[in-house]
Amino acid sequence: MSRPRLVVCGGGLAGVAAACEGAALGAEVTLVERRPFLGGKAFSFTDPGTGREVDNGQHVFLGCCPAYMGLLRLLGTLRDTSLQRRLDVPVRDREGRRGRLRAAALPAPLHLGPSFAAYPHLTARERAGALRALAALATMPERRRLALDDESFAGWLDRHGQGPRAIARFWDLIVLPTCNDRSDRVSAALAAFVFREGFLRTATGSAIGWSRVGLTRLVDPAARRHLEARGGRVLSGRAVAGAGPGEVRLTDGERLPADAAVLALPPGRARAVAPDALPRDPGLGSSPIVNVHVWFDRPVMEEPFTAVVDSVAQWVFNRSAMAPGGGEGQHLAVSISGAREEVGMPRSRLGAMVAEELARLCPAARRAEVRAVAVVKEPHATFAQAPGQAARRPGARTPLPGVALAGAWTATGWPATMEGAVRSGIRAARVALGHPSPST
Repeated sequence: MSRPRLVVCGGGLAGVAAACEGAALGAEVTLVERRPFLGGKAFSFTDPGTGREVDNGQHVFLGCCPAYMGLLRLLGTLRDTSLQRRLDVPVRDREGRRGRLRAAALPAPLHLGPSFAAYPHLTARERAGALRALAALATMPERRRLALDDESFAGWLDRHGQGPRAIARFWDLIVLPTCNDRSDRVSAALAAFVFREGFLRTATGSAIGWSRVGLTRLVDPAARRHLEARGGRVLSGRAVAGAGPGEVRLTDGERLPADAAVLALPPGRARAVAPDALPRDPGLGSSPIVNVHVWFDRPVMEEPFTAVVDSVAQWVFNRSAMAPGGGEGQHLAVSISGAREEVGMPRSRLGAMVAEELARLCPAARRAEVRAVAVVKEPHATFAQAPGQAARRPGARTPLPGVALAGAWTATGWPATMEGAVRSGIRAARVALGHPSPST
């Protein structure tokens, strides 16, 4: 029997995962990507202003992300990442106080207890209240968690005795980077999922992992080699004009026969190329991320990364430590999630503001010279993970036979993460090809 022909539209993580899953299921895979490289929104590039390689954002992953790590293992690039054995995050404030959120060698959820008991950025009363709220999350039945989607996480926290100070100094340290917005804008169901899956279910789920190479190199050219070795092909620099049962049309006029198709595209693009597959705009909106890269002439920060409370510099990543080999001096990258104000600022002003903040946070930076600054804005980095979004996120299956949707914005149950994107791609390939969905 001939192999089924699967065309995957979109070469981000969801599309790459769908293509690899399709090849594993025996399909003849064609992966189409309009840009010259694979990887989607997790990519690296040479900044034109500085001539240096930067990632478009600090795309870290957690120990509770088996699908993402499994994809990198399949491609042979997991060795280019690092993963903590257990969570260990330094936390600073603007007044010089330092603490840590560190997982002890204890079973979950007790593993966070020792470091949290000494956490200096909350009062003793606030810590006790936060522990009670964490216990409520840990013991919450799944049906009750899902029913929280119409409420903001800040609203849920308020009902459980958490004030604005505790939210800003503890809860949002985790909600902002994982859900790309503050607790008052994020679905309580999604935020509760993050805490339960990443921090409360196992002792290793919250361990932080990162790439030691430019993000594009985790996927490209490894995915091309993997697919081509299995009889597939990658058409990069080519765009999809239309897709439906039996055929995918490219903007240059080429027609690709397709027994099955996966639309691993943003919602607007998916609707444009296949209106019958996504009849209505899901109305998910978007949330921005801004990253500011600062190069100093000398080391100014020792740890590989730190979270910061009450600061525009929400998370500071020591790229020189995380991805060695970048030359002399030190490269710090500041990640600002839910950056609704910052995304509209002039780059020069934003760069100066962040460099000034780093000088306040890192005393050694006050004696250092800033060699270069690069600002990377992603105005539509993720869909808005707001209350009520669960009902709007479509599943993989569409009204068109053999056509499936993929992307972190689909109904994965996860926030807009690399893990969610990979899971969506695996599921979409199986749906399109008529295979049972995996447990992931």
